[in-house]
Amino acid sequence: MTGERFSGLCVQHEVPAQDSGRARHRVGALFGETVFNNRTELLARYLGQELGVPVPGDGRHSSHWHQFIRECGTREFLDTVTLTYRYLYWHVSDGIANWWRDVVKQIFIEENLAYEIDDVGGVHPVVDREFQRNRVSAVAALQSHRYQNVRNLFESASSNLGAGPANYKQAWRSTFSAVEGLFGLMFPYVRLTANEIERCLRPVVQRAYEGDATAQQAAQRMLASFKEWVEASHNYIHQPGAAEPAQPPADVAILAISHGTSLLRWLAGLDEDRPT
Repeated sequence: MTGERFSGLCVQHEVPAQDSGRARHRVGALFGETVFNNRTELLARYLGQELGVPVPGDGRHSSHWHQFIRECGTREFLDTVTLTYRYLYWHVSDGIANWWRDVVKQIFIEENLAYEIDDVGGVHPVVDREFQRNRVSAVAALQSHRYQNVRNLFESASSNLGAGPANYKQAWRSTFSAVEGLFGLMFPYVRLTANEIERCLRPVVQRAYEGDATAQQAAQRMLASFKEWVEASHNYIHQPGAAEPAQPPADVAILAISHGTSLLRWLAGLDEDRPT
């Protein structure tokens, strides 16, 4: 676009980042603005109480805030955005609070961070529009009473994605449980494993696309992808006696959940088309 900064054109094609030194520097610089005059020490005290992490020098100087924003953890950095909004709203004015919200929101956009800021300063992970469209179409495919439990499990995945902070591990597990539940409806008393996908689902796929060699070949490859998705998901399903796995990276989790969502929609369609 005419007049656009070069960096603005570049970041549009990059994967959103979970953190950014540039974004932290720009947010830290905001504490030197005049709206914070004579308020930084009280704000530092409030943040210390809420976060359990002290602001260096009790936040007396802008350099202390630069240090705090630069060195704190990602969770504390994102929480600071929300807590600063609340402090300004309660103790200064809603106009100043909204100024803070809007300027930080713009920084997050320009630095391509994987978060969005809501109207009251809450920070949430960005889930792209294609993901949302995929989710909506999957929910639409699960409207039958037959799929009620599957739909509830899938909605649980959405709730965990929308939590603050997002629980990607539980969202992935809920998506897997929804796919597993639908697979169980199609093939009672059968566990969702790569072997059972091959044994039970492959004949269904063959019948569904009979007479269309190209679709048949593509669908068979999708079955292979389904089996790989099941194996990948088992990395984040807790096994008794084993250590609890760490949270998956956001980009990996969203990719897996999006793929699982597509599988739900596909399985529901295959199930509806099967002979009674």
